[in-house]
Amino acid sequence: MNVKQACQTLSVNSDASFEDVKGAYRKLVLEFHPDRRKNDGKEFKKITEAYHCLKKEHKSPRKNQTTKWTYTETITKKKQNFKDRSKWGPSPGKTPEEDWGRFTKDFEESNPDFWKEYERKFWEEYKDTINSTPKEEFEKTKEPNKQPNLFVDVDPSLCIACCSCETIAPEVFSIDKHTRFNPKSKVINPRGAGFNKIMSAAETCPTKAIIVENKDTKERFYPL
Repeated sequence: MNVKQACQTLSVNSDASFEDVKGAYRKLVLEFHPDRRKNDGKEFKKITEAYHCLKKEHKSPRKNQTTKWTYTETITKKKQNFKDRSKWGPSPGKTPEEDWGRFTKDFEESNPDFWKEYERKFWEEYKDTINSTPKEEFEKTKEPNKQPNLFVDVDPSLCIACCSCETIAPEVFSIDKHTRFNPKSKVINPRGAGFNKIMSAAETCPTKAIIVENKDTKERFYPL
């Protein structure tokens, strides 16, 4: 991704201040984070890549000298006055999910208030969704009379500490907000909530880091 593409992705002007860039990034991450959109995370990865591209550009000596980002285009060839600033893709030996940490960690550490706001908005949206669901759909969220004997765990290689599991089932999951390294989520009580609530928490995890199994039958509930 180059600077022009990054500006287009975040919907900011080429001469936008870095504060404007951060503001645009916060807004888009809240909107497109995979645990809310329940998609494959492509848009989220594109947004975070754009943010880091512009962050690196703002730190460059050329940008500090107030040189504008310029482009020369022709029909058959696009000539750029800069090099690509970042590439999306896992580091050697890592899965894409493991590599997400390098995009979220920097912003999480420098903007702790943003992550608190993200948790608050996620919970509000979750409750609004439940409250606005028709009665027959709401019935599906009720817990079964007989609860399975569950094994619940967090895969440390996949956890990116998005906080959705703790938001939905705080009796089961806990996020260590003091550590600077992933995984930050852990299971504190696998019996702290019912089956449906635990499954809801697992299904909102963007990297499918939460494992849910039946201890007695060894049946895997999530991820399949």
